Amino acid sequence: MLAVLIGLAIVEPAIGQQPASGQQQASGQPSASGQQAASGQQPGVKAAIDIMASPNYVWDAVHQERAHDPDLSYSKVVQQKGNRILIEQKFNALPVIGEATCLMVQEETPSKRIDYKLVKSDKFKDMSGSWVLESKSDGTTRLELYSMLDTGMPYSQGIINSLLQDKINKRLVRVKTAAESVAQGKTSPL
Repeated sequence: MLAVLIGLAIVEPAIGQQPASGQQQASGQPSASGQQAASGQQPGVKAAIDIMASPNYVWDAVHQERAHDPDLSYSKVVQQKGNRILIEQKFNALPVIGEATCLMVQEETPSKRIDYKLVKSDKFKDMSGSWVLESKSDGTTRLELYSMLDTGMPYSQGIINSLLQDKINKRLVRVKTAAESVAQGKTSPL
């Protein structure tokens, strides 16, 4: 049954087709932009940050961040077939919603991008997004995180996007801190 779920979720047309990256602010904090449904684009938010580390370090930090994300009670791999992974995650402390358990399919292109799409949830109607890594000529890596969430509740998408923007900005800063810390302590990429 799970293999069927992976097969069905991967063919969703939205996966892997996210907006182009934005520009980083001079402060080193993530730059952000909301995508509004009224503009004809997908609802959701994105942010990008430049990290002084190779894509390999950033890739590892993205994966480690999930294991230590304070917004998750747990994250576990249910099934993996090549670069397609079925993951169950339980989000905690969500305003109004409380906790939400999600089954998501994730498709990875190592050291380049991770696309994720909701398969089912006890609370959410839809969720998708991507982590995109871009190696830059100055030795840094630009990391962009795009995320879309539809709670299915009668709240303004603007409120959801505002909460989501705060969460993805914090995630990017945690990844940046972890990747740069490891990169400074090593002389060669992983």
